Amino acid sequence: MTLAPVASSRAFFLAVAASAAVTAAASAGADSIGAKAPLRRANAKAEDAASPANVTLSIEASSPRGPWKMRVTNEGAVPVTLVADARLLALEVTPRSARKSEHCELPGEMRPQDDLSRPLILPPKRSYAERFEPRLYCLEGSRLDALAPGAIVTATLGWTGHGSRPPLIVSPIEGVEPAVAPAKSIKSAPIALPDEPTPTPTPPVDPAAAAARGEANLAIQSGRSVDAASSSEIAIPITLVNRGQRASIVRFRPETLAFDVVGPRGANHCGWSALPSAPTPDLFTTLGPGAQTSLTIVLSAYCPVRVLATAGLYVVRASLDTRKASGAEIGIRSFDGQVIGTSPTVVRLRGGTAAEPLVRPALER
Repeated sequence: MTLAPVASSRAFFLAVAASAAVTAAASAGADSIGAKAPLRRANAKAEDAASPANVTLSIEASSPRGPWKMRVTNEGAVPVTLVADARLLALEVTPRSARKSEHCELPGEMRPQDDLSRPLILPPKRSYAERFEPRLYCLEGSRLDALAPGAIVTATLGWTGHGSRPPLIVSPIEGVEPAVAPAKSIKSAPIALPDEPTPTPTPPVDPAAAAARGEANLAIQSGRSVDAASSSEIAIPITLVNRGQRASIVRFRPETLAFDVVGPRGANHCGWSALPSAPTPDLFTTLGPGAQTSLTIVLSAYCPVRVLATAGLYVVRASLDTRKASGAEIGIRSFDGQVIGTSPTVVRLRGGTAAEPLVRPALER
């Protein structure tokens, strides 16, 4: 195997190849540089003679909803150039007993449009691995539902189409022998999603016993998923439900809500910027048994700019805290306590205010 110096751009490679072809044509007595048909045939024959790069893709899933890991391995005998970027993944998820798969991929503005970023030389028998969040790809409705135990997942990394024109997920390195053919995509073997981790058991709430003790039985519910182009568009519907057997009087207002947010920059608690104002009767809502009331909040009104500055996946859990918003001082026997959301909202933020970080992919150790 011989390895010539690697040029920094595809344009340089093409210029060198064209120059070599012209020189060869002239030495063979070609009538003019414009005789391009033989050059195309020679290139076509070379591409036909090159064997496909032996590069494989695999997906590891320790839980149905992530995070997962993709691994690309060069099983061949020569190094190749890989576009090392999980944003190029597309997933086909077939739920258990379903006949049709759900296709999941990132929106166009979140997928790289060319193969010029995140290049990585992948030597023989080495791998590149990257963790990713499948819910970022399968965000809404039936796609999110498909991420369930027993579902079959097949992944494709790269671009659609065939041929050797860019963009390419795997490219040969100029001057390396034996030559390998470029590839626009790599496909994984199917995997089955595992069962959910066993949750910690919690004692069930007895509504009758809670009512006898004078306790309210309230629950906070929020929308399952939100797809937002910017942080100012993250609008989450929040619903307060009375699951008890007696009416409850609650101060269910923006100032009594808060959110725990886990995103690309870690975990943060986002609350209202000021303490609740002095109570007045119009600030309280009476919920009868089984009744509910809703608010739609904009998350950026609660979180500092830095929390929602990066595009990506955010998991948001709402809570209600009325301990500092009691109606007792005006004679209202209100609910004065905390209610934590039963399930989180998954948010896909397609564009952030922070500059996209420079990622330098590295080989798996």
